[in-house]
Amino acid sequence: MTDHHASNDTPTRWSILRAASAGEAAARDEFAATYAPLIRAYLEHRWRGSPLLGDAADSAQEVFVECMKPGGALERAEADRGDFRALLYGVVRNVARRVEERRAFELERGGAASVHLDDLPDRALALSRVFDRCWAQAIVQEAARLHEHRADSADEAARTRFQILQLRHHDGLPIRKIAARLRIAEVDRVHNAYRRARREFRACLREVVAMRTGVGPDAVDDECQRVLDMLAS
Repeated sequence: MTDHHASNDTPTRWSILRAASAGEAAARDEFAATYAPLIRAYLEHRWRGSPLLGDAADSAQEVFVECMKPGGALERAEADRGDFRALLYGVVRNVARRVEERRAFELERGGAASVHLDDLPDRALALSRVFDRCWAQAIVQEAARLHEHRADSADEAARTRFQILQLRHHDGLPIRKIAARLRIAEVDRVHNAYRRARREFRACLREVVAMRTGVGPDAVDDECQRVLDMLAS
């Protein structure tokens, strides 16, 4: 997949969507690779403990068909119409409801009306929050991969900073234990490296958020905070 993070003329999420909508194979592959884990995670959560759980992979493919067909979601996606996340969630939810209807029809042979998992307001809100969290996780994981790639491409100090950030956030180690783990005598050095690593990660997050959401430069920081809030909810 093309590394769209490599240059200053990074295409926005909207330009990639338009290319996918026009049938460009590379853009369609990138769209699928970007959103397949998110869509499957949501469907697996929605259908956890039900016979539909095994349908998550096929249903994710159905979402892509809905997005890429003539007149589908990708053709309707425009930057001035707002949030692509909300548009994608609408497609995923509609596909999920359709799958649930098909399964209900198979089981009931057209008997009682289907009851969707998101018909109840409380359940609908919970599922919407699940999708938001999956979305935020995908954004943050991509930013972490970009941060790691850039650290590996830089120097030993950058790789150490990335490692310190991982030990602090993923393993939950305090700075003193990180210093001992990495055999760095000066704890202040680790503090300084940690602060710099956080700034480096934030820069990667800003870049990924700008690309994946298409928001303008003035809105990127607010959108980054929104992603982090989704992750914490």
